[in-house]
Amino acid sequence: MGLLGGAPPTAGADSGRLFAAGVTCICCETWSLAYDCFARSTREDAPTRYNMALCCFRVGWYEECHRLLAEAERLLDDRPGEGSGLGIMSLPRRQPHEAFRRWEADTELPRCPLLPETPHDDALTLILRLRAETAFRLGHCEEVRTIAARLGHRYKHLENLLKTIDR
Repeated sequence: MGLLGGAPPTAGADSGRLFAAGVTCICCETWSLAYDCFARSTREDAPTRYNMALCCFRVGWYEECHRLLAEAERLLDDRPGEGSGLGIMSLPRRQPHEAFRRWEADTELPRCPLLPETPHDDALTLILRLRAETAFRLGHCEEVRTIAARLGHRYKHLENLLKTIDR
């Protein structure tokens, strides 16, 4: 039974459709419907766990969010062979223009869904940024420091969290 009492978990092609529906629900900020779609999709991958965690974060269910993000990071790093952990091969990436890098560093935490096609490094960054914000809300200050350092102290919203912690 789904979170809202919906249909049971679904595998196969319907699982992919449920994932796509969950992404649409995230974009419409219908968090409980999105969570239910991802839970019913039976997908066991980093994008699904991250998207479920994002739904949990948005409704204030931080403990579950934190657990799902740890699982998403583990699944992302459990990549067979040369894959990216997201079902695609790792390809050489062009570096984004400086204007995009500055914008990303200065913006708040992204609230976008994670897609299977997202490059590994970008997926890991999304996971870690949300994990740091969740850790902050749970009072896990050392984890916030560790993640900020791991991301090279390049995200303004994480630096602001660290300033709050150090007051």
